[in-house]
Amino acid sequence: MDKQESLQDKFGKLFNNVTSIPKKLADAVEEGLKETSDLVCVQEEVLNFELIEEDVRRIQGDMKARGDIVLSSHLILDNERSLMEIKTYTKRGDKTFLITVDAEVKRVINITSDVLDELKEKGRVELSLKL
Repeated sequence: MDKQESLQDKFGKLFNNVTSIPKKLADAVEEGLKETSDLVCVQEEVLNFELIEEDVRRIQGDMKARGDIVLSSHLILDNERSLMEIKTYTKRGDKTFLITVDAEVKRVINITSDVLDELKEKGRVELSLKL
């Protein structure tokens, strides 16, 4: 009888551990993203287009420092959602990961005319960044 009770206790502990994994994983991902979420290019909801490259270099440097291989980075400007995203694709071992850093943007300064024209026309622009 004692063995059966201890087996139930073990299954109970195992169940609690398994059910807590998604929250622990979400917390870990959120913590990892906090390190890169302090963008220089966005201050008080104003995006300075000239400073994006600085942030992308820092994000990529952080990923490389962790041992990841940086595959590419993309900038997305979404006028309808007032959003700017930097998506960085990395590789660790045989797995590929996507790290997204975003910020709410109400205004953009120092933007090139061709990007501005496309943003006005389509409402959304995605640029592949090569550094």
